Amino acid sequence: MDLTQMAVTAGGAGLIGLTLWFFFGKGAQPGSKKGDAGRYTCPMHPWITSSQPAADCLICGMKLTSEKGPNK
Repeated sequence: MDLTQMAVTAGGAGLIGLTLWFFFGKGAQPGSKKGDAGRYTCPMHPWITSSQPAADCLICGMKLTSEKGPNK
């Protein structure tokens, strides 16, 4: 493996790591509590959350819905 291939491989692994951290590794936001009744998520992208009921998904633009749902 030459230097170019090693650099491309390391860059790709770093990019994958940053992407995984961005979507899954942030953890709870400061000030949020587990079981918070005011959490809203996108039906298509459940990792997009907000505490504001009028918020839209940053990816698809859909209105966010309550995490509790109508029957919970």
